[in-house]
Amino acid sequence: MTGENDSLKCTSAKWHCTLPLFDFSQVPARRMLPEYLTHEAQNFLSSGTVAAFRSLVRQMGATEFHGHLAVLQALLARLLDIREGCIGVAEPQRGGRKEVQLLPHCFSIAPQDTITEIIHRACQTTLETLKYGPGRVNDLLCHRSRSHSTPEHPLFQVQLIYQDHHAGNLSEISIERDAAAPCDLVLYLTRQCDGTASITLRSPIYLYSHESLHFLLRAYMRLFESCVRNPKFSIAQQHLYDENDVMAGLIFGKGPYLNITDPATLSKRIEQMSIARPEVVAVKDVDGNSFTYKQMQQHIQRAAAVLHRNGVQAQGYVAVCCEPTLYSVCHLLAIWRINAIYVPLDPQNPFVRLQLILDDCQPAAIIYHDPTESVIRQLNLHSSTPVSIAEICLAQTQGWPDLSQCESAACVLYTSGSTGTPKGIMLTHANLLHQILGVRHRFQISGETALQQSSLGFDVSLDQMLQPLVGGGTLIVAPRRLRGDAIALSRLMLAENVTYTYATPSEYMMLLRYGSDALQQLSSWRTAFVGGEALPRHLIELFHALQRPGLRLINRYGPTEISISSSCLAIDTFDPACVDLQPISVGWTLPNYSTYIIDLDGAPLPAGFTGEIVVSGPGVARGYLHKDALTKQKFRPDPFVDTPDKSRGCTMYRTGDKGRLLPTGELVYLGRIDGDHQVKLRGYRIELDDIANTILKSADGRLAEAVISVRGLHDAEGDRRFLTAFVVPACTQELAAVNEMLQFLDELVANLPLPPYMLPQVIIPVDGLPRNPNGKLDRRAVDQLPLPSKRQHAMSPTISDSERFVIWIWEQCLDHSAQTAVWSSTSDFFQVGGNSLLMVKVQAFLQQHMKRTIPLSTLFQSSTIEDMAALLTGGPTPPPESNLDWNQETLPGLEEKYICDGRSPQPSPLHADGGIEVCLTGATGFLGSALLRCLAADPRVARIHCIHRLTPPSVASAADTAKVVRYKGDLTAPRLGLDRVCWQELASRVDLIIHNGADVSFMKSYRSLHPANVQSTRHLVCMALRRQIPLHFVSTADVGHFSDLDSLPPQSVAHCLPPVDGADSGYVASKWASEVYLETCAARFQLPCAIHRPTNIVGEGMHGTDFMQGLIQWSLRTLQVPALPNWTGYFDFVSVTDVAMEITQAALRSLDDRRKTPELNESPTFHHHASTTPVPVARFQDFLEERFRAPLRTVDADTWLEQARKEGLSGLLESVVAATLTDPKPHRMPRMLRA
Repeated sequence: MTGENDSLKCTSAKWHCTLPLFDFSQVPARRMLPEYLTHEAQNFLSSGTVAAFRSLVRQMGATEFHGHLAVLQALLARLLDIREGCIGVAEPQRGGRKEVQLLPHCFSIAPQDTITEIIHRACQTTLETLKYGPGRVNDLLCHRSRSHSTPEHPLFQVQLIYQDHHAGNLSEISIERDAAAPCDLVLYLTRQCDGTASITLRSPIYLYSHESLHFLLRAYMRLFESCVRNPKFSIAQQHLYDENDVMAGLIFGKGPYLNITDPATLSKRIEQMSIARPEVVAVKDVDGNSFTYKQMQQHIQRAAAVLHRNGVQAQGYVAVCCEPTLYSVCHLLAIWRINAIYVPLDPQNPFVRLQLILDDCQPAAIIYHDPTESVIRQLNLHSSTPVSIAEICLAQTQGWPDLSQCESAACVLYTSGSTGTPKGIMLTHANLLHQILGVRHRFQISGETALQQSSLGFDVSLDQMLQPLVGGGTLIVAPRRLRGDAIALSRLMLAENVTYTYATPSEYMMLLRYGSDALQQLSSWRTAFVGGEALPRHLIELFHALQRPGLRLINRYGPTEISISSSCLAIDTFDPACVDLQPISVGWTLPNYSTYIIDLDGAPLPAGFTGEIVVSGPGVARGYLHKDALTKQKFRPDPFVDTPDKSRGCTMYRTGDKGRLLPTGELVYLGRIDGDHQVKLRGYRIELDDIANTILKSADGRLAEAVISVRGLHDAEGDRRFLTAFVVPACTQELAAVNEMLQFLDELVANLPLPPYMLPQVIIPVDGLPRNPNGKLDRRAVDQLPLPSKRQHAMSPTISDSERFVIWIWEQCLDHSAQTAVWSSTSDFFQVGGNSLLMVKVQAFLQQHMKRTIPLSTLFQSSTIEDMAALLTGGPTPPPESNLDWNQETLPGLEEKYICDGRSPQPSPLHADGGIEVCLTGATGFLGSALLRCLAADPRVARIHCIHRLTPPSVASAADTAKVVRYKGDLTAPRLGLDRVCWQELASRVDLIIHNGADVSFMKSYRSLHPANVQSTRHLVCMALRRQIPLHFVSTADVGHFSDLDSLPPQSVAHCLPPVDGADSGYVASKWASEVYLETCAARFQLPCAIHRPTNIVGEGMHGTDFMQGLIQWSLRTLQVPALPNWTGYFDFVSVTDVAMEITQAALRSLDDRRKTPELNESPTFHHHASTTPVPVARFQDFLEERFRAPLRTVDADTWLEQARKEGLSGLLESVVAATLTDPKPHRMPRMLRA
């Protein structure tokens, strides 16, 4: 038996070789779905081609089936760049049987192989495969399934099914398939009676688009025809396309022609604007300082004269080492005015890196001001003349002419270099002119009010400064202290009525997540450019959630070497269709640019094929400063440019990016090409080898090797990726002295001469780096190296209570893999895994839990535990939050209206078992678990789709049966955290929604609870409205507290408004808001819905932070009851089992009623789940004594709390109980009447 198992393992390993997805797949990884919907593409091979192919294979003693199998292998090898794989193959069984047995066919292939060689091997392998037979293959499947839990088929991901016309109709044949893990692609081949052959390609809808299927089908047919014509050619020489396709691809990637006339430089155009609009404000800051166009031009002329007086000549370099101010753009334009070259220096960079830049460009002058004077003093300026802003301001204004020339160099921007030395990219005035004017023409940019918040060394800053001034608009300069502070920046945008922004996805994520209150009011915002990183779908969803008519999110693509961007896509964020954009492309080529896709040999590829992105045109940079070899390698003459277009630029730049052009002309960015070690992290371009080489240089010979790995997540919560370095000590004895080595590495990372965004979070010593069979570094294996395991967090005994609170906040924000093992007062946020984006999250947590808004710059300056704790205990009282408009809070949005306007009557799906499918939220909670048990026990319910935050395996319960399908979700996220395909699948299947999930926190404000408790209701209403399915919402009886009634029947409380500050009663207010919103949806859109108001639910397993449960528990433990002088009304206790059963029965009954009576009510039904014998507040002590037979005495609230704390009351429950008991406001608890 053991030998049999070993044989199975060996054969399974041989036949299992998971094929990668194509680059153009719609998802990054395969998924497990309840049901897989498929679509297909079809075409035909001519009878002549089929006959020639039949003759070829018969000469080899093979069949057409073997020939098609060989062509499919060759296609996969070419497009996936693989050398081996496994295909499921099938032929109809003999004897007239209608079943088809799928068998795994393993193949190996090399680029030099000919099609005849591959056909010959296919024959041999097929015979070997058939020896195993169906039984053997089933054994293999069983063996693989026991250890296989991924979404792909256990043995193969591509199937080939061949059908001869003599065997009958393919559709009549039964094909064995694993419905739980379908294949990526199924290729059906049928030889027709007329000698032609039909080819059908099928895939799951979620995996490949219809356009992609047609692309693959065309590639298969081209390869098939090429192999027939040239059977002796190697596979690498065969054609997957023809020349007409290539020419079409070159045309698709060409941008429109834009005729640009004088003035031929941007500085001259801005001077014209200064003459036309002298009194208009050109630039301003947050401190009330501003320049009109006339004043700005005067300062530019002063600066130009001072620079010339200090020896700066035409095409000399001028470095600018200043913090961002309204002088920044003036100095840029002054440098250009004397036809010199602008070199920005970021004072935040280490001195060593600044020195490398100065050594490389040798500037004639360096501009500085008081905040950066200390930086200048530590640098070796060589022959550079320091020029202070104070000197410029005191100079006389002179009429200095603009000497800038179109073909002259305008600036040198330094980026990360693979050798450890920054590389300078030289851009000309013509480069920037075509870029700025091309974007203005494409998107009709006019006089904008633009925000300048990016680093001055980042190419985006040029766009931010130049676009508004070229159009006569206003530039708003954010000072250093506000940069990265999402709340402050959003308020600045609102105060200045900003219309134009350009930021990275990471910056926008922070702005929209933490500055949404201000941005919701920013009606002026029209244009939001995004670039520097791939645009994630969840960012589009956040923009759409703003519901701002006219706001365009414009996705821009392009490295610095082509002058900011070469392709752009405009997205109407108000249109609900924007969230379904597929794929998220980077749009069409800008005017005067051209985009090509080339293969490894530099040959152009047609639309649809994946290759390297190459950009040509007048925006392509001159090259790298003092790096001629690298310039020749990356900047090439454009061989594809037409003669009439040569005036647009004849140089192309090989980006090293991977992408493909669609037949529409859109460019799809697919990351970096294999073997490239460049990454984009929060918008910064980073050469990983640059960091590794810097580590080795700084280690003074103690390290032999270093490699950098990017770890962490980049999702809807934000960009939490970080850099990790793995190093090999030069001497093996170093590893033995662990503590000494770790101390050395800690000091090394703290002193690396790198910008903050390039610093590895940790350096980890290893005894060797993983290698592939060729002895090369295996970077994929490096990315899988484990990070050091963390011990249970410990705290120094001297940690104070306020410091413990800071630690708790940090733990909520930091990635668990990046936290320290021991907390001390001196632990620094940025040394334990924090970064600037995560500090924004800390800021938001402090605002949420302490009702205090602390400037981000202040938090940065107080980044240790002790400093932040001191800041929290001694800071000023924050201003109160603005009042809530409850009418606006409860109004349906446009998405609900769009759904109702566009919906057509859709009957409930006919499920195979005829049962009901229910969507349930909050299934892991106290009431939710009981609801799940009741639903699972009801024979009418066939399936329960449970959405909850915890990972599904960790929440399996006794109620889990074949009926229960669990999904990891998030109430605060769009679509409750589910991906689009899964959400749409649920929307098409479920018959009933029970929304029980909520953030049950009595300490949080309404605003902080809104995403989880109100926005989630809106998402589920949108799901329900598509097919008018009933939605049952679990509210709370506490909404009755807002009324003046002593008893409340099951009716609306929409007229009883909560407090407008949203701070107190946040949880109850969020439930009230959802109720009123549902009432409005029922009235406007005939949404069938019900509202359930349970009173105090009791039972085994009650949540430990519930107020009433805590009050009873600690009253019994202390034998004391707190006096409640401000409380009136009734305590009402009801069994969790009774509530769950009542909600379940009401929900299923409503579905029956809905099916029997299609007419819809225009108001929800209300259900009170309450006791028939509530307890008056005055008799609470009597109730406890009778129920638990314990003698109790009444004491004041302070005495009760003091005794409870002595007995162990602490943590969140202590906070909840203390806050409720000590609240001086009256507490009215009306009796909840049942129907």
